[in-house]
Amino acid sequence: MSAAVESSRENLSRGVLDAVSRSYFERVFFRLWPSVTAGVIVQFTSVIILLLNSKVIPQLSDGLILFGYVLAITAHAAFGNLLGQWFHGRFAIPLALVGSYLFLAFTGTSSFFPLHYLSGMTLNGCCMAAQNIDFHAIWALVVFSALSTTGFIILAGTNRPLERKRISASLPSVHIATGTLLILASVATGLWLGKDLEGIPAVAMSDEQFECSNTRPQVCLNQVQLSGGDRRMLVAQSITSLTKVGFPEPQRVTASMDTDLTVEEDGVLLTSFEPSYTDEQVVYAAASSYASQLANHLCASDDFDQQYAMIQLLQEWSTGYAQEQVLGIPSGGLEQPLASLNRDEQQIWALRAYDSLTRCEVPAKPGKDS
Repeated sequence: MSAAVESSRENLSRGVLDAVSRSYFERVFFRLWPSVTAGVIVQFTSVIILLLNSKVIPQLSDGLILFGYVLAITAHAAFGNLLGQWFHGRFAIPLALVGSYLFLAFTGTSSFFPLHYLSGMTLNGCCMAAQNIDFHAIWALVVFSALSTTGFIILAGTNRPLERKRISASLPSVHIATGTLLILASVATGLWLGKDLEGIPAVAMSDEQFECSNTRPQVCLNQVQLSGGDRRMLVAQSITSLTKVGFPEPQRVTASMDTDLTVEEDGVLLTSFEPSYTDEQVVYAAASSYASQLANHLCASDDFDQQYAMIQLLQEWSTGYAQEQVLGIPSGGLEQPLASLNRDEQQIWALRAYDSLTRCEVPAKPGKDS
């Protein structure tokens, strides 16, 4: 919007004098830099605060994302400059504001996911601790913003004869066609780069990005999770507390996002937690892995709701039991019907429930006869 203000002022007052003393692109630069600089300061400040709070070492992708956001800010400023050149300020300023917000709203809420990556808003939701960002998402933002910015700047120079003469001796229609084609190309290229992306632009980390412990079971975490402190021993203790009562012992516990892996067939238990988690939250996340893995492999049947309800009960018991065994936190406060059973009965029900769910059967509800 501020670029539209500057462009409108020039259009109404000092445009002729500036056109005589400065080239067209110099004048565009002086109109855009205040808007772009202000936007960059706000964007960089927010990113720095997030990085400091997460305590994660910046990656190459972080720099590319920032570069993409700078280009996106520049594109919005160039759009405002275009409106300021084509319309009176009383129209250009509100049009610039409404146009930018409508673009963000449309691309951010569309059910066609590749559109989300033209504005870069979806990048804010990436990624979980065991994921990398898909670079196609960043390049979609970079290419779209760069090409559209160039198109807007060229179109802004076609409105007045004096400006058209200073850009080149070509016909105005050539500039209109060039600017329009660049904008269309920016949309087409951005959509092509994001054609295979889903709602979250993430890809699973490779096995080489995990560091494994010498514990039993082996615990493999990535650098992001380890940046909050090495909790691999804590994870191993959490899983061991459950295997001692009869849950299947995994060979490896990992934060991989490969949800096809199972303990029974592959000897792999999947877990996930953020580097900022407390010890209590880490134990909870690790102990809930058995229930979470069952949820990832729910059987196709009419008993979906009943299966899920039993999985939730199993998670409630397993997380409370592990926190008590590993951290000494009392596991009281279990909701009915689990609370009606004593300790031994709860363990028996949990093991039977887990076994039933792995065989696509709905376990009996906790009770004296279960």
